[in-house]
Amino acid sequence: MKPLYQNLTRALSLTGALLTLALMVVTPAALAAEKTPQAIVEQATIDMLAIVKKHNAADKKTDAYYADVQKTLEAVVDFPFIAKAVMRKSAKTATPAQMEKFTAVFKNGLIKTYAKGIANYADSTIKTLPVNMPADVRRVSVDQEVSDKGNTHKLSYTLKLGDTGEWKLINVVLNGVNLGESFTSQFDQAMIKNDKNIDKVIDTWLASN
Repeated sequence: MKPLYQNLTRALSLTGALLTLALMVVTPAALAAEKTPQAIVEQATIDMLAIVKKHNAADKKTDAYYADVQKTLEAVVDFPFIAKAVMRKSAKTATPAQMEKFTAVFKNGLIKTYAKGIANYADSTIKTLPVNMPADVRRVSVDQEVSDKGNTHKLSYTLKLGDTGEWKLINVVLNGVNLGESFTSQFDQAMIKNDKNIDKVIDTWLASN
């Protein structure tokens, strides 16, 4: 399981860093736009960069730093939806308590990994591609191209329209790597390793990584 998680860690760190870089092309007009999927992604980059600037290099592993990152991500990421998708069939047999516990553990790991990567890239350029928004669509992708040190990274953020009318981030594809599918594969492997004992999988989710 180690190689898979290490790949996920690198991907999430790069994703966090590249998402923050989008601030470089955000204009005041974009900030005033309604909460469209693109505007949500762009606003999140501004909030994340503000957090990075608020905490100096030595302060980026403190509880205060992680708390600021968590507050920002909770506003745009549908953690319960993602956790349920990662558990797949196991979510149907899990108790409400187990679902709540796994969501908390999964969110904690995701936030800390993301937080460690957002300040790694300083000098890059980014292009947000036009978003196709058909009428009555409930899922949409916001795509970006990020150029850094001669390399071009492609990001695709999937957002879902909830029952409350708010768009929330539910998945990220980085350079062709689907993070949602990767986490699902990781959970499936953990279930096999722990004889389909959901409690053991939850308890060792972070430790096994």
